This record gives sequence, C-alpha cells and structure tokens, in this order.
Amino acid sequence: MGRIYGLLTGPRLYQVFGHSERKTNVVEYIGDNTMSFISISGLFFFSTSLAFSPVVLIFLYSRGGFNIHTVLAVLKYTSYLAVLAFGGRLVGRTMDYEYRQFINIWLKCNCDSFFFEALKRYDFDLDGVNADFTAVPNKNLWYHQTNHIDGGPVTMCAAWYAIHAFGRHMLYPGSMALLNWVLSGSLLSARDFMVSTKQGHRAWLRSAEGDLVDTMNQILVISCEGNAGYYEIGIASTPSQLGYSVLGWNQPGFGQSSGLPFPKNTLAAADAVMQYAQNVLGFREEDIILFGWSIGGFPASWLAANYPNVKAVILDATFDDVLPLAQARMPRVFSDLVEYAIRTHFDLNIQAIIARYKGPIKLIRRLQEEMLTTVDTGTEAERRSSNRANFLLKSLLHQRHTTLMVGLESQVDRWLEMSPQHRAMALHPSNESELAIRRAQLFAACDHYFTDFDATHVQPLDPRFFNVPMPIHDLKYHK
Repeated sequence: MGRIYGLLTGPRLYQVFGHSERKTNVVEYIGDNTMSFISISGLFFFSTSLAFSPVVLIFLYSRGGFNIHTVLAVLKYTSYLAVLAFGGRLVGRTMDYEYRQFINIWLKCNCDSFFFEALKRYDFDLDGVNADFTAVPNKNLWYHQTNHIDGGPVTMCAAWYAIHAFGRHMLYPGSMALLNWVLSGSLLSARDFMVSTKQGHRAWLRSAEGDLVDTMNQILVISCEGNAGYYEIGIASTPSQLGYSVLGWNQPGFGQSSGLPFPKNTLAAADAVMQYAQNVLGFREEDIILFGWSIGGFPASWLAANYPNVKAVILDATFDDVLPLAQARMPRVFSDLVEYAIRTHFDLNIQAIIARYKGPIKLIRRLQEEMLTTVDTGTEAERRSSNRANFLLKSLLHQRHTTLMVGLESQVDRWLEMSPQHRAMALHPSNESELAIRRAQLFAACDHYFTDFDATHVQPLDPRFFNVPMPIHDLKYHK
C-alpha cells in the first residue's frame, strides 16, 4: 500500500545525475502535464485574483457567477482533471522501471542513511524530502529595526494588499511559479553540470522558519543571488571560475526552495546556509567570503552584520535602500503609501545593516546600470549619478571615515564622475594643506572600497573584477 501511495504522490523525477534527462512514457506524461496545468493555473489564479480581485468580484457578480450551479460545475471539471492527473501518474509510473527504483529509495531514505545518500544521485522535486541539515533558531541574531511609521486602517490595508498582490512579485520575480516553470529546463541542465562535471555537492537545508533551502557547494564563497537569480545559473559561476569553493543557495520560493521570500524567511534561509557552512562543511567564519548581487546584498549584508569575522564582503550592483527605487517606479501620488508598505513589509535598508560590519568590503557599480537608477531620462551622467550604489558608498564612508567626510561629500560625487585616469591623478594632493591631504585620503578610501564595471545590471561579473578586499589599515595617497 505504501508503494502505491508513493507512486501516486511521490515527487517528479527528472534524471539521474550524469545521464540524459529522463523521458516519461505517454501515460505518465499526460498525468504530469495535467498536474502541472492544475498547479500553475491554481497559482496563477490565486496571484492574479488577489491583484485584480475587485474587478473579478464585480464581473462575477454582474454575470450572476455567485451561485451553486457555477461552483458545482467548477468542482466537477476540476475532479475530472484530478482523476486524469493522478490516474495517469499512477499507471505511467508503475510501467516505468527507473521510477520504481527511485521510489523504493525515496520511501526508505527517511530511516536509512545508505538510501538517503543514494537519493543524491537523482534530480527530483524536493517535496517531502528530509533535510541534510536543520538550522538551530538563534535568539542572538541582530535584525534591523524599522522606525515606526503611523498609518491608519486604510493605509495599513492598502499597504498589505499592494505588497501581497504585486509588490513581492516586483521585488522577487524569481519566486513566481511561472518564471520557475519557464526556467526549469535551464536549471536542470545547470544542476546536472555542477554535480556530474564540477563535482558539486547538493544539500537540502531546513531554515529556522521551516523553509527548505536548496544549495550547492564546491577559502568558501557564499553567493547571494538577485531577485531573479538562481544558484544554478547565477553569480556563483564567477568565483567558481577563479577556483574558489562556492556555496550557492536559492532564496525561498526560487527553484526548488520552498516558502516565499519575505525578509524574515530570506534571512532565516541565509542563516541556515551559514550554519551549514560552519557546522557541516567545517569552514571557519574567517575563511568565508560573502558575495551578494543586486537584492542579494540584503542577506549578504545581514550575514556580515551577524558574523562580523567573515573574511570579506563583495556587493555587486547593490543599492543602499530599496525605498527610493520603489518610489521612483510608482506614481508620485502613492509615495507615502509606498513608504509605509516598504518600511512595514520589505524594509531592505542595506546601508543601515552593513553599518554594523567593520571588516573588508568592496562595492561594484555597473556603469550601464538600468535597474538601480532613479532617473531614467536625461543625460548619461545624470542617470549614472542617480545609481543607488553611489549612495551606498557615501553611507559607508560616513560610517567608517566620519572625519574625512566633513565638508567633502561633494568631492565623493566628483570622484564618482571621474575616469580611471583622473582618479589615479586625484590621489596626488595639489598642495600640502590639510584640506588637500584630507581630500586625497578620501579619494584613496573611495578607490579602496569602490570599483566600476562597464556592464548592464544583469551581465555576469567578469572574474577579473572579483577581487577579495583587504583590511584598510592606512589610507595611501601619493605625495
């Protein structure tokens, strides 16, 4: 009976690592695709019905859709599809010897470590799988506390609706079922390449929030992907090309990771990855580099704030605060509502978080950036000056070199506009005055923390720009 139940409800099997992708028979193909149609349609209906619920409700009411006959008709056809899906899946899988082998291992892996390791040879949906490592809740972790913003009942309801209807999808499109489905083929191929060719080790972690985190690892670089990035096809390839061991992970709702990428879930997943790196893989905190791209700078900065002895932090195409970006992309009339929604539900204030970290850090700005700018029109110089990476640099300088910044913040803007040749010349003070020397030291600090990469936001980082920063003991300028 247990085996029949396993064949009926077991996870979808994609392939054995190192072999060609599994081809399902016709019967299972019909069952699986019917199941996918039900799942994707249901998720799409839920997300769109929340976003357009007022329009949908009015339309259904005007057409007489609220009656028992409509409900019964929907239930009837849904039942037909469910019978077709589960029936096709059961018969098709029973006919498939490879799947029968897999399900035998899957059913026994919970009570036998031999079968659990054998399961690692397969690539399959992770529903119901046991975790390799379960993170321990840590009450000593620090979290950025948002300043209280007053909002009436209408504002609170509107903010909740906006965040859950479309706000989260805009911030983290990688958690949308449709995008995961579109990219599933690429993710499968990339995972197979990592395991069979690069000798990568896939691990399943359980965060303190209960989400399953899908990871891959090969000093250690922990990569934190952007809002539509996956470890299989993301930034982990850059340090990997340079020979670093890499531990990549998918945020909640991305790829095979469960849950949704709300801040608390994302940070719990990041902490599970860090605990796994130290407690299972055996890396010391001092031998770990945190590498964050785009919105991945949020969990990377938070890890640095809570694990301050990490070797270094590299933030590529990362912003200081998500609020200015959100306000720039919404009508100005909704500015106050956007502020309340962001500060209440998605307060990704990286500059406030990274302020707690005092170790080596490098910021990388994309010169052709199109996502982190708040000015979409105007000249190239105007667009570049609105890049939020600029503001992250200035915030970092205020935190670490307060004296140097007194009266000289405009000089940072000037340095940001310089070419590499002019920046090198600016390290030479024009005279021996205190102001000239302080300005040269400030430019040296900018040069230490910040570098430009001539690329768009989504272009993979050239390995030549992945330079691990060193501690800054003295600001070197040329006399």
